[in-house]
Amino acid sequence: MVEVLIAPQEIERRVKELAEEIEEALPSPFVVISLLKGAFIFTADLVRNFRDVELDFMKVESYRGREKGKTKMTLEPKISLEGKRVLIVDDIFDTGESLDFAFRWAKAKGALDVKTCVLLDKEVEKRTSLKPDFVGFRIPDYFVVGYGLDLDEKFRQLSYIGYLKE
Repeated sequence: MVEVLIAPQEIERRVKELAEEIEEALPSPFVVISLLKGAFIFTADLVRNFRDVELDFMKVESYRGREKGKTKMTLEPKISLEGKRVLIVDDIFDTGESLDFAFRWAKAKGALDVKTCVLLDKEVEKRTSLKPDFVGFRIPDYFVVGYGLDLDEKFRQLSYIGYLKE
């Protein structure tokens, strides 16, 4: 059973606030790199609020079900990042390894400036010193689903963030 943790109205309000914070801190134009699959709904809602962006996708895999594995890239963005400002958007910052991987990759591709944005920052021990520049919500150590986040490809379509009640 899925219990509501963050309601759709709260998500909508916070996404608009995040977009304003990002536009103030990161001069246009910039490239948005969305980490698939979990961040695709969040990214879609976020970029609708920006004036001048390019959008591409990256897939970094580290989970199988609830189990954390080795981080690897399985889809690389096609847009050149050389000399550009970049915003990497991820769904959840738990151990931090996926976002750290994407951040280091963007820097290695010659990005002028790289900022990071996460919908959720989970209160768990991190495995990186990287800290997201923009955070939607801080959440307890729950396994969450909805608004793009899944468990074995299920629950992504939920309009809210929920947690699985055991």
